[in-house]
Amino acid sequence: MNTTPFKLAALAVAAVDGLEAVGVRGPYTRTEDFQYGGVVDAKGRRWIVKYPLHTIAATMIEAEAAIAPSLLEALRDGLLPFDVVRPAGFAQVKVGRAVTYISPMGRDHDFESLTQSDAHELGRALAAIHQLPVETIENAGLPSYDAQTSRRRLLADLHDADSTTPLPGVLRRRWENALEHTELWDFEPRVVHGDIGSDQFMWSDGSISCVLGFGSAHVGDPAFDFASLVSILDEELFDALIGSYSNAMGEEPTDHFHNRVVLISELALARWMLFGARRGDVGIVDDARAMMDDLAAEVEADPELAPGPTWSVSQAKPADVDSADDAGFTTQDPDTES
Repeated sequence: MNTTPFKLAALAVAAVDGLEAVGVRGPYTRTEDFQYGGVVDAKGRRWIVKYPLHTIAATMIEAEAAIAPSLLEALRDGLLPFDVVRPAGFAQVKVGRAVTYISPMGRDHDFESLTQSDAHELGRALAAIHQLPVETIENAGLPSYDAQTSRRRLLADLHDADSTTPLPGVLRRRWENALEHTELWDFEPRVVHGDIGSDQFMWSDGSISCVLGFGSAHVGDPAFDFASLVSILDEELFDALIGSYSNAMGEEPTDHFHNRVVLISELALARWMLFGARRGDVGIVDDARAMMDDLAAEVEADPELAPGPTWSVSQAKPADVDSADDAGFTTQDPDTES
């Protein structure tokens, strides 16, 4: 059930001492996780109320609150080239707490309409996040995973998804082979945003003015933050993104990195189905299953993508992995491998 704009405004008044609401305004939106409403106070300030729609979303709000002080400290230290959300108050709701914060400067920008300049800017922003000290996460009490723990968590998600709703066999074998290829998972864990989407970035005059939604932040695989982008951006834009990211990081992503990006992008389908199953949402399960069936058909139709006895990582470049369909993986039989 939707919460009306006026009920959200009432939550803002309850959350922030002295806030005198005089009106409501956009954004008034709803996602799978949150409902948002805009409030204007008597001083003309604009506020956003973020309302969790389920317990996982409520946990994300608590994580955002926990990491906010560390992010603000990083901002003051000049480690971030963009602003971050500053929670001003909380109000108890049915599943956790709603948070109220000053409306950030800028507007969101659909990733599908990014220019090459925008892609460069996004690459620099991701590099800034990934270069944050790991203490940013650890001091907030958020999760920290080493490389092999990251791999095992994805493998556990894969098995949980398969036990809930059996996966297409060709994808299950393909993903298991990759996850058991330990050399693929040799990386330096970094601070990861964890929920990269166009709604998390506010833009102003061609620059990213604010990054939102650190509720899934953790120390882990930096490839995770590129998984959603590889299936959205075309080859040229993804190449621009990686180029600026590499320059800012001072190092080129490895071939293993590019292959993990695509693998995690594909595994997102299984994890999405698992999320739907846990919520009892048949629509999500059916949607994820249909996308996996399409991917399975493409893998079966391309011998170079078909799973085999062992897993070998191809020499992937950014231009080679512009979508989840272009897996960038090959398989070789050890008896025929040269």
